[in-house]
Amino acid sequence: MFTVELNSLQDSDSGYYWCAVEISDGSDDGDYVYLTVSSDPAVSVINSRDSGQEGGSVSVQCLISAEYQNEQKKWCRFKDKRCFIGGRTNTSQNSAVLVSDDEKGSVSVEMSGLQKSDAGWYWFSAGDVGVTVHLTVTEGPSSKITCIRNTVHIC
Repeated sequence: MFTVELNSLQDSDSGYYWCAVEISDGSDDGDYVYLTVSSDPAVSVINSRDSGQEGGSVSVQCLISAEYQNEQKKWCRFKDKRCFIGGRTNTSQNSAVLVSDDEKGSVSVEMSGLQKSDAGWYWFSAGDVGVTVHLTVTEGPSSKITCIRNTVHIC
């Protein structure tokens, strides 16, 4: 996977773009992507790059314009195309996703019990519009055990 970052976009930059990978044997692969640039996006997030520690949690705040508030909201992981729709969903033995819609234009996605495998790219959507979010999961604090004369201190 690779990331392309476009800066200082204007409404006039909306349109189709070609995204491709050059492969040495000549079997290049690519696809067209339609980019919509809007000063008032239908769906946005407060922070498009977020991070949390293993075992901890992270909350992503998503904003939705009035015309998309009645659409189905989904939080999807690119890696396995798994999507979470409203309510609480267990993603594995230790982690869970809670998608909460306040029905006033704000949706909170809470991921708890984070594991290193939860890191990667996600997609939040309302109907047919959406936005990407990258999640980094760092190692949690390690426990340090000190033994002094039959006394154990855990820091």
